[in-house]
Amino acid sequence: MLPVQGTRLARIARILVSNAHQHSRSGLPGGTVRVILDQTLLPLPRLYVTDQGPRKATSPEYPQLNPGASTSGLAVLNHLALSWTPSWTWDGHRIQQTTVEVVLDLS
Repeated sequence: MLPVQGTRLARIARILVSNAHQHSRSGLPGGTVRVILDQTLLPLPRLYVTDQGPRKATSPEYPQLNPGASTSGLAVLNHLALSWTPSWTWDGHRIQQTTVEVVLDLS
């Protein structure tokens, strides 16, 4: 991996971890964020960032790109990555975890 690729990867990871801390239970005391880089699909590796789901059980929030916010973390992510997709686990009452899968072009 070249330095410019590592810088892009680090910036994407930092955006997603920061968003997880800001918008999910991962930002509460004792919260965690899991970051996985899967390089088995080179030259298009995947980065997975998983948080502990929304802070409020009554509002099932998940990552969405706001078209009007060109400087938001997800807008920057949209510019840096080939694609990104959110998914979540549901226990019947609330979102338990939210994962953002990012497809990277590190070539």
